[in-house]
Amino acid sequence: MNAKYLVTATIVGGVVLFLWGFITHSLLPQPMNYFKDEMAVVQVLRANAAVNGIYFAPRGVFASVAMLPDLGDKTRNIVSNLLRQLCSDSFAALLLAILLTRLPGTVPGRAGWAVLAGLTAFVLKFVPYWNWYGFPSAFVGMEALDLLGKFFIGALVLGVLRNKLAPAARHTGWLFRKLPGASTMPQR
Repeated sequence: MNAKYLVTATIVGGVVLFLWGFITHSLLPQPMNYFKDEMAVVQVLRANAAVNGIYFAPRGVFASVAMLPDLGDKTRNIVSNLLRQLCSDSFAALLLAILLTRLPGTVPGRAGWAVLAGLTAFVLKFVPYWNWYGFPSAFVGMEALDLLGKFFIGALVLGVLRNKLAPAARHTGWLFRKLPGASTMPQR
């Protein structure tokens, strides 16, 4: 395992994933509806939701409540949210970089495997929200675009980095110790 590759992949990959999230959440149209009377809804939620959290009513209400104590605009100071997102995207890039070191093949081939991993995560995480809680198909589709795009674009960028920074990288170190009799290439 090449430390230079992992550090670079974490930084560059984190920025790439963050930028893709910016595109899918800020530049593309969002499949969300807005309340006719936002303050009336906020007052009802505040009166009926004792603390911030996830609330569910069997009659078709699924709400994420995350209000500020003064009911202020949560978008007025988003710097800490953006920094947390960049950190989580960087951690995801590190995990994706580690995954890619274990996959044989070309950069596009490894990106394809990464998309398959992303699709698996999507089906396990977001399809149940659509099935059980009635999340709109357009919302779930946008989340699929975001997640699968991150896996694909991230894997392409990290794959190119891997070829440049660790072209002869082998699976070494305690985390990637080759098992006796194991091959680095799949048997055909």
